[in-house]
Amino acid sequence: MTVDFNKLRNSKKQQRVIDPVEIFRRLPKSARIKDLYGSQAEVLQAWFASRDKRDHVLKLHTGGGKTLVGLLIAQSIMNESSEPVVFLCPNNQLAAQTLGKASEYSIPAVAYEKPFQSEFSNGRAVLVANYKVLFNGMSRFGIRGRDALKLGGVIVDDAHVGSDVVRDSFTIRLRKDESDESGGSYEALAAKFRYAFKELGQLGTFDDVIGGGDYTVLEVPY
Repeated sequence: MTVDFNKLRNSKKQQRVIDPVEIFRRLPKSARIKDLYGSQAEVLQAWFASRDKRDHVLKLHTGGGKTLVGLLIAQSIMNESSEPVVFLCPNNQLAAQTLGKASEYSIPAVAYEKPFQSEFSNGRAVLVANYKVLFNGMSRFGIRGRDALKLGGVIVDDAHVGSDVVRDSFTIRLRKDESDESGGSYEALAAKFRYAFKELGQLGTFDDVIGGGDYTVLEVPY
């Protein structure tokens, strides 16, 4: 007797449900969990119908169950692509709450660890972490063209409060009253921009800010 394992493998792949609403219905849940809110189902259906688009913005009222919506979308992406998915939260406390919600609904999810857990790398569990795991100056996901980890999707929870976190991750702050071993990074860096402000006719303003006579924010020209 000969067994064609390729047929078995392909059959198993075809059985994976990708509709997030149907995924919810098939999840093993406690008796107290009934069904999705109408708003949750509506958002999930709209996302699923246009999931081929690169970016989506989903909005739900406070208490509308957006965490569950995000987790169901993550599961849908993993089921369809077999690629890793990252679920980002503003801080570790919210990440822990998201992991708890995933456990409540039997959605496979893992916390951030380094090295990554195999369940995440193999696209079998969503990685839940804070923003800074992805948005930082030393990528933990590799560099494009060199050992970069291909992600099937990135879900950003509470994106409206994340801009400050992301900006801080790519911001260098040098205090004028602190110097390093090279003799003062602030003065050395500021000097590099002096000619640019001279060309713009703003040299006086530049010198006032650097000298401490003016405490306004002065943006460096391109």
